[in-house]
Amino acid sequence: MHQHGEHAIVIGASMGGLAAAAALAGHYARVTVLDRDVLPAQPQQRRGVPQGRHAHGLQPGGLAALERLLPGLIDALRAAGAPSGDAAADIGWYLGGGWLARASADAVGVGLTRPFLEHHVRTRVADLPGVTILDRTEVAGVTVDADRSRVTGVRLSTGAELPADLVVDASGRNSALAGWLNELGYAAPEEERVHCKMAYLTRRWLLREGALGGDVVTVIAPAASPQFGVAIAQEDGSHIVTLGGLLNSAPARNDAAYLEFAGNLPERRIADALVGAQPIGELQPAHFPYSVRRRYDRLRRFPAGLLATGDAIASFNPMYGQGMTVAALEAVALREQLDAGPLRARTFFRAAHRIEDVAWKISASGDLRFPTVQGRRTPDMTVMNRFFDRVLLAARTDPDIARRFLRVSGFVERPETLFRPAVLRRVLRRRLPRPSAPTPSPRPADARVAVPVRAGRTRAGH
Repeated sequence: MHQHGEHAIVIGASMGGLAAAAALAGHYARVTVLDRDVLPAQPQQRRGVPQGRHAHGLQPGGLAALERLLPGLIDALRAAGAPSGDAAADIGWYLGGGWLARASADAVGVGLTRPFLEHHVRTRVADLPGVTILDRTEVAGVTVDADRSRVTGVRLSTGAELPADLVVDASGRNSALAGWLNELGYAAPEEERVHCKMAYLTRRWLLREGALGGDVVTVIAPAASPQFGVAIAQEDGSHIVTLGGLLNSAPARNDAAYLEFAGNLPERRIADALVGAQPIGELQPAHFPYSVRRRYDRLRRFPAGLLATGDAIASFNPMYGQGMTVAALEAVALREQLDAGPLRARTFFRAAHRIEDVAWKISASGDLRFPTVQGRRTPDMTVMNRFFDRVLLAARTDPDIARRFLRVSGFVERPETLFRPAVLRRVLRRRLPRPSAPTPSPRPADARVAVPVRAGRTRAGH
């Protein structure tokens, strides 16, 4: 293992920062993670993660990336109660205009709350040799050498300075890094935005046993409508149900509107599961005005000793469940570069862009198919939407196509696998039908989740 320096600082102790710290551990004698929030000792909501009360999806590729960084994590999550299963066999996907065929994706999906996941990851990262996590510590800027060519550490809001050989900005979508670069005489990265105006409403529920057939996750996301619904089994036996849509099309914040919205989705599986269910807590609203990505990979000049990762580079419409996964994959890319030799910002940002660009094309293309969503439309988006419409059509009856699509959308495989000649032939021979009433696709009797969901009660403290 190459030793790259004495001290690395990571700004932000959310999932992106924790994954980056895991990647840096061992390559620097000390790794310090700084966060301005109060970090709880138990799995609890915190102010710095306002989305923590809503459904969170960790794609199979992201879970596998975290397992590479923190071996044994998946088993620990399961042992603590997280329901898990195959990403195709144990998840109900209503995408486009129908249910995808059940198959084995050979990829693990989990159901869990954001505080539960973050707690387990933070605990494991804190136990790594040389890693220290400091909360209630706000970074106000970076320090540089005399010619401003290298970052030498960070300046705290108290005025104190902490020296470092490397600073990684993982402070999230509201990162101040672009402004810091301008102050140092560097150009800020180009920004691209898609104004999805996502709004949604979330509540946790105790469902009737078997209400969702034992699926870990149920997703209803019709291509012709900006609205969606998702239900995810949680570690305490409850289910979290988030309903909403683009262009501020969430239900009003009351029980009647919430249930009516579920019933108006093109498939009633979630609505039927809510019949007779016991609500836990209040309805929680959320708004996400726009997705944004910052093209650090295009900058010609960038100070040495500085990187950005996760939402500080790109923040996606949360409906697609990509953010934590992209951050984890970027952390793996960071570790691979550290393993290979000298760390160069340009090399890392190019690798990060290859990861982020897949997520961006999926989410941006999906959002921009609706004419009133504002953003830059490119000719390839129309082509891609039409191709994926055909893929989803084929995936309704072809388990192998469903498996391949879910491995691609789950960041297990690159999109190029869908363009192999044998796959293309099976996809392109299907003609897109006119819209019709969806038909239910019951869960196969032989599909089983790896850890059964416990219905009927929740653990104390959750």
